[in-house]
Amino acid sequence: MQSAPLAINGGKPLSSEPVLIHKPMITEEDIQAVTEAIRSTFVSGDGPACREFEKQLSAYLGVKHVLFLNSCTTALDLAFMIKDFPAGSEVIVPNFTYTSTALGPILNNMKIVLADVRPDNGNLDVQKLESYITEKTVAICPVDYAGNPAEMDEINALARKYGLYVVQDSAQSIGSKYKGLYTGNQADVSTFSFHGTKNMTTGEGGAIVTNDDTLGDLIKVMREKGTDKYSFLTDNVTRGYYEYVNKGNSYVQSNINGAMGVTQLARLNAMNAIRKEIAEFYLSELTGIEGLDFLRVTEGADSNWHLFGILVPAEKKYWIMDALRAEGVMCNVHYTPLHRNRYYKDLGTDEDFPGSMQFFNQLLRLPIYPSLTQGEREIVAEAVRKVFSQM
Repeated sequence: MQSAPLAINGGKPLSSEPVLIHKPMITEEDIQAVTEAIRSTFVSGDGPACREFEKQLSAYLGVKHVLFLNSCTTALDLAFMIKDFPAGSEVIVPNFTYTSTALGPILNNMKIVLADVRPDNGNLDVQKLESYITEKTVAICPVDYAGNPAEMDEINALARKYGLYVVQDSAQSIGSKYKGLYTGNQADVSTFSFHGTKNMTTGEGGAIVTNDDTLGDLIKVMREKGTDKYSFLTDNVTRGYYEYVNKGNSYVQSNINGAMGVTQLARLNAMNAIRKEIAEFYLSELTGIEGLDFLRVTEGADSNWHLFGILVPAEKKYWIMDALRAEGVMCNVHYTPLHRNRYYKDLGTDEDFPGSMQFFNQLLRLPIYPSLTQGEREIVAEAVRKVFSQM
């Protein structure tokens, strides 16, 4: 039996309404919490809802210090600000990541060294990692791409060998586990994002977490313009004022966003469970298609399935993407390697990053989010089968 013509070739699309690549899951609980926060008139930063969110997230992750911020980008900035490394010190950053990972050290007058990634999942290639370490290296900044934790045992072993600081960019991995512990427990400092595209959202927002008391105290000061306002509000040991005790910036988050963090966190495991169901459906429906492969999950990790990626023939990648979109499935490319962007173009060539380029040349992202209906999931799978059957 002949397959129906592809929509890209003039055939009828599988869906007249596009299956979106992402949609945040916002409920009446979130709306009510935000409304109550606004009505309380405490709408500025570090309010009661923010403190409650930090307390609950700390308990959830099992870490000592959680500070709610206005983005993961500022969390990465703070992660290096609190260390005050000498200007020009080197930080190893994966070549395949969002610019924020690199901006953390850059904003603190440090030099980034781009490192190659695994071609099967986009995470740091730990087999190559030691080759990037020099006498100027002070830190490694691994990324949990797609919610799949980096190989932190190997990374931490190298960090201990060379006395390096580890900042884990866990922007995408809230609720993922590595060796039985939630991400946030594996590095000196970890950073999370609650952007509207993430597994849980506060609209815009992020968090920086650590089990180090000294670093935790510094974060409290530096995220609030270098003041001791955090302890002033908590302990109230002075008579109506707080002091300027260090450098810093304004990275606290609004109490309105904190209220949404509380309600979103309460549903995080349930939302991640739905993502897992969708991922398992795709794996079941798409396994065995010639020319299609899946991202490798790190050994010992449980992914939160922030993204669902497929690896396709490089020479057909953009045609496959256009063909799926024509069928009504809004798949997309997710990141271009840093060295291919104007700001980072002097940090290497395609030949320097074979794993990164192989991954980039094959990667497409399919829709995955909790409100994706069963019918939409089936359309995605059917569209992929239809397109691959006529390549």
